[in-house]
Amino acid sequence: MKRLILGVVFVTLVWSGWWFWQASATRGQVEAWLGDRRADGWVAEYSDISVRGFPNRLDVTLTDLSLADPNSNMVWEAAFFQILSLSYDRDHHILIFPDQQTLSYQGKQHEITSDGLRASVVFEEGRIERLNAEAETLNWDGIALATTTAAFLRQDEQLYQLAVLAEAIAQNATGLAVVNDGRASNAKLNALVQFDQDWSLASVEMARPQPTHIDLKQLSYQLDGLELEMAGKLDVSASGLGDGELTLRAVNWQEALEQARLNDHLPGGMMETLVQGLSLVAGLKGRADTLDLPFHINNGEMALGLLPLGQAPRFQIP
Repeated sequence: MKRLILGVVFVTLVWSGWWFWQASATRGQVEAWLGDRRADGWVAEYSDISVRGFPNRLDVTLTDLSLADPNSNMVWEAAFFQILSLSYDRDHHILIFPDQQTLSYQGKQHEITSDGLRASVVFEEGRIERLNAEAETLNWDGIALATTTAAFLRQDEQLYQLAVLAEAIAQNATGLAVVNDGRASNAKLNALVQFDQDWSLASVEMARPQPTHIDLKQLSYQLDGLELEMAGKLDVSASGLGDGELTLRAVNWQEALEQARLNDHLPGGMMETLVQGLSLVAGLKGRADTLDLPFHINNGEMALGLLPLGQAPRFQIP
């Protein structure tokens, strides 16, 4: 019995020493990374770094964190940021974000508020193998998402699957034209994206990987009975210009137009013209309640069928 007790005490002391060594090394690694960023010209400020989680976890908390990348002019500020991991599995991390954070880019400041925003990231040989994120609510520039989940999964060399699901999306009165209360539901995004390099921790430190090809499997949502879905493929130039063709499908489009007329979003004369023209297009496809329209992006310019829509957003990651 005495030997057993001594053995337990010995193992406890060894494990405790190993954990405290790990905690000290982890803190040193975080401080070194931030110091390297400052040496590269970044702003990398914080008021405190703590490591807790004894005996099986290493939970790093950075307080009053501010990071500014001089290459992209992007600034991120948060009251705290946590990186949680098991002491015996250093390739899997849980990231905890505060309820309020600020992201500034190209001179514009974005306030991000959330409830329960966290992510899980798994590395393999320095590459990001999978990243999952979730939030009960997420608000960005007047757009609110409810019960949102996202996944970013490495499929092959430089090829990643991106999937996002939001149960509801709402837009405030300063946003684009909305129907009724501006609520969309069942918003889904599923795409395969080819990048010019794999994602890794170095992607934060230096230039981010950029998309070269996008295979959009599904982009869809529902709004007051209207079901919208888009799919197709795009090539992306080095400057971020898209080139390709997608298909836009609208189901129950007459109901949506009628609702827009009742809410005075469309004049009566325009309403009649739209219904006649779109009914003709839908009839050619065989279903009166369904529209299938070609959506072109040619050298960065968008067009819906023969109707030009102007310049498309650039597919670039800052």
